[in-house]
This record gives sequence, structure tokens and C-alpha cells, in this order.
Amino acid sequence: MALLDFFKKKERRKKLEAKHVLPKISVAEEKKEVSDKTALGSSKSAGLILTAPRITEKTSIASESGVYVFKVARASVKNEIKRAVEELYKVEVDSVRVVNISSRRRRVGRKMGVKTGFKKAMVKLAPGQKIEFV
Repeated sequence: MALLDFFKKKERRKKLEAKHVLPKISVAEEKKEVSDKTALGSSKSAGLILTAPRITEKTSIASESGVYVFKVARASVKNEIKRAVEELYKVEVDSVRVVNISSRRRRVGRKMGVKTGFKKAMVKLAPGQKIEFV
């Protein structure tokens, strides 16, 4: 899909340049702009591995001792999780523990539904390291 977006942007740029609205920019500079946007300290793989931080009362207490909890992709393994946290948050990870939370049946009105399960990772940082969730 990214390939199609590239051609769409190129067509829009041609239309705007025809109206003399935008200065001409070479394709190399346009690719550089796109690569700058992706280099925000987060790679695609790190964003796919770490789904979200788990922010609860229990995890906030654990974060005081340097343990942070994340919801992660089901297929991810400890090494990938460690690399993703180090890449995204620029911290040094000491250890990673992983727990599979199974799906549960929940009642929705008269019918039974399913609350999907997920994988949870508890990441312990090296002493002196800290992650700020805003």
C-alpha cells in the first residue's frame, strides 16, 4: 500500500507544481522527508511488537521498583520485546518476563461473549533507568 501512496503523492505534487504553488522538489529529497518521519526513535517492528503499556494501579506501584508492564503481540518472544523496549524508550533492559493471559467468557446481555486474551510482558530496567508515560 505504501507504493500506491507514493504514486498518489507524486500525482498531487505534479498538480500543485502545475499551478506554481509549490517549489519543485526532487524525488530524492521527497524520499528523505519520508525516511525522516519514520526515524522518530521507533521502528516498524518495535511498534508492532509493543501494543500498549499496561497502566493500572498495580503496574504503577511496580514501576517504582523499575518493572514496567506492556501488552505485546502474541507471536513476540523475549529477545524481540527487549530489543523493542530499548529501541523505543532508549533505556537498558535488565530482564523480561512473559505471561499469556487466556481469553475469558463474559456475559453480554442474554448472550455469552468472549473477552480476547493477550500476551503481557513485564520488563525490568537496569538500575537508574526510567520510562515516562505521558
